[in-house]
Amino acid sequence: MSSIAAPLAQPRRGLDIGLALRQAARLFVKDLAPLIVAALIAAALSVVTLGVLAGPLFAGLYGMVIARVRDGRQPEVGDVFAGLQRFWSYFAAALVLVLLVGLASLTIVGGFVLATIWLYVFPLMVDRGLSLGEALKASKDLVMRTGFWEHLALVVVLFVVASVANGALAVLAVPFIVVAVTAAYFLADARQDVLERA
Repeated sequence: MSSIAAPLAQPRRGLDIGLALRQAARLFVKDLAPLIVAALIAAALSVVTLGVLAGPLFAGLYGMVIARVRDGRQPEVGDVFAGLQRFWSYFAAALVLVLLVGLASLTIVGGFVLATIWLYVFPLMVDRGLSLGEALKASKDLVMRTGFWEHLALVVVLFVVASVANGALAVLAVPFIVVAVTAAYFLADARQDVLERA
């Protein structure tokens, strides 16, 4: 009588928050000047246009970091405008995220939950060219597969960074958060080797 051995259960692979933040700090320092200038441009034009350009410009910021990690390309300040090529997609993404996460934030917990499961919407849209609907689903799936609680902890850490950063520190906080989310995205997507080579 033959028996077939059952496969061993694979251990759940959770997001390593410490590694994500260390890699983010390394990448941030490497491209400090273009990231800060691009973030200032994105913030200023977002304010001037009452948020209309926020989505495309912040997609451009994500694109700068993704190109550095994925392609090894040195970011340039002008890359912040690359998101304008898909203006309506990124405008809709920013609008939907701000409205839904904002409304859910009335319960505090709900806001953190939505911010967590949709953490990778912009990186997915930029990196894989997904539509908003596809990116919302893919982000939720990626977060749940690699550890909701770890991702929630990362969101809380980034929220604290954003909350305590004011004045001159805010100039550093915004691009650092973009880099940190991108680093976490590559780790969650099992592309740690690509991240470490960047």
